[in-house]
Amino acid sequence: MKKVLLISVLAGLCSSAVAATLVRGPYVENVGLETATVRFRTDVSTVAWLSYGAYPDCERFMTLSPEVNEHKITLFGLLGDTTHCYRIYLPDAVSSGVYKAAESTFKTFRGPDKPYFNFLAFGDSGSGSEEQFDLARQMEKFEPDFAIHTGDITDTGLDAAADEQYFIPYKKMIARYPVFLALGNHDYGKQYNKNEGRRFLRENYSRFHTMPYTGLPPSYYFFDEGNARFFVLDTNYFYGAKWAQPLGKDSKQYKWLEHYLAKSGKTWKFVVMHEPLYSTGARGGIEAQKAVLAPLFEKHKVDLVFQGHDHDYERTKPIKGGLVDEAEGIIYVTLAGGGSPLYFQRTNADWSDKFIPVYHFAYIEVQNSDLKMTVYDKDGKVIDTLEISK
Repeated sequence: MKKVLLISVLAGLCSSAVAATLVRGPYVENVGLETATVRFRTDVSTVAWLSYGAYPDCERFMTLSPEVNEHKITLFGLLGDTTHCYRIYLPDAVSSGVYKAAESTFKTFRGPDKPYFNFLAFGDSGSGSEEQFDLARQMEKFEPDFAIHTGDITDTGLDAAADEQYFIPYKKMIARYPVFLALGNHDYGKQYNKNEGRRFLRENYSRFHTMPYTGLPPSYYFFDEGNARFFVLDTNYFYGAKWAQPLGKDSKQYKWLEHYLAKSGKTWKFVVMHEPLYSTGARGGIEAQKAVLAPLFEKHKVDLVFQGHDHDYERTKPIKGGLVDEAEGIIYVTLAGGGSPLYFQRTNADWSDKFIPVYHFAYIEVQNSDLKMTVYDKDGKVIDTLEISK
């Protein structure tokens, strides 16, 4: 009875609306303890309706999206640690009614009283390659709470490439859980180091992604899940991106990071960024970046740093002050084999524990003070594991 009533209401509201179809999404972003954002694109400017509720009651509530192509619906007051289902309705092509264009679920985050969660991690995926789709099919086998991405979701940075290289490969994933994105140098476009690139990020990236307003999204922000805090940084300033957020010691981003690292009382502190601090890959680390960030990470006892840019998989030994320190060092993990052409090892270093030039992704499980990371290749074979107990 409830569904019949809903459809009747929608039919009355859209009697003069044009037909519409989904051409991107839906995808969920910025999921938190009580909030989530559902986004999608339609082929024409149109009104749309979203019904949602705690699963399986998908039509407990309904909200309206105005007449636009890019639809962004933020939901508030959700139940934490709860699976919610949602349905998108669009004007029908052959009548004055509506039709259900999409249906999916997402799960809200847990609070600090539930210190367990799991997530996927990958990066440098923007290619549309066969290997990228192979990895996506492997990742679809998991049911994570969320995913993190170490940057470069397209090879050109253009929104025109985003469907082929991001929204289509991960269509099933992003409809169910959020991906927290770090900006890569490619996300700033080919004119990243020129004046002409000033508006590029806003026109091709920022308009289509919603990240937490805990910093200056999409450049830098943090989010919490369970007993962990994730700091997502924009390190492209060190690569020469003219319009990237500065990250020197006197910059707004650095002071923000310093403040919230010190303030965080979470059991786990993770950092997600693009350009690596420690890497033996083809590009290697940037010394100026290392000089600024490594001491700060060490001072505030960051547990793991997830980085990209060098298209390979690498895990370091615990490092402090540039040297191996098993007691107080930080492990740096390069996850940059998400689909773009692979790089090979440029040099050797005592602090490098494992280097594999292979397409890959990681699955990380946290149970209170225990962490286990398992890294898989595009065929689902385990290529590395890491366990940490605090």
